Amino acid sequence: MPILRRRRRRGYRAPRDLRGYREDLTARTGQIDTQLGALVDLIDALRRRDADAGEALTQLHAAEDSLDAAADVLREIVAPEELHRLHTEYEGNLARALRGILTAERGCAITRLPHRPPDDEEPFTYWKRAHQNILHAQLRMRELVAVLLAWEPGRPAEVTVATRLRRT
Repeated sequence: MPILRRRRRRGYRAPRDLRGYREDLTARTGQIDTQLGALVDLIDALRRRDADAGEALTQLHAAEDSLDAAADVLREIVAPEELHRLHTEYEGNLARALRGILTAERGCAITRLPHRPPDDEEPFTYWKRAHQNILHAQLRMRELVAVLLAWEPGRPAEVTVATRLRRT
């Protein structure tokens, strides 16, 4: 009777395309999250009157260009089929953050109007709205990235209130 040797099972290894996707996503989303965090702080400083609108406008333009380029790169990253919906939602939240930057830029532009009354609160309304849009987009993007990076083939890829409650 022949002796059968069992092969030693190796641990699960993710396919190369999934590993590459995770590496790309980690690098890109880390940079995006850092930039959004800095923008949230900048716009909050504008709301508290701790920052100059002219200098902030320059920083907002630079951040908008950088994040717009990052959004273009993200559109080129091919996500595994099961993750397309979440990847697209991430891109949508990045677009929401970009709209928030434009709103903050409008608030800065209003401060430069020549006949603006000194007690005008309109720029602060724009900055408040921009701050909330960018902050909420950033929080949702973090949640999506956590699921995108932790996903394993064969498991559902969803980010809902029910899944959030199950994790905690």
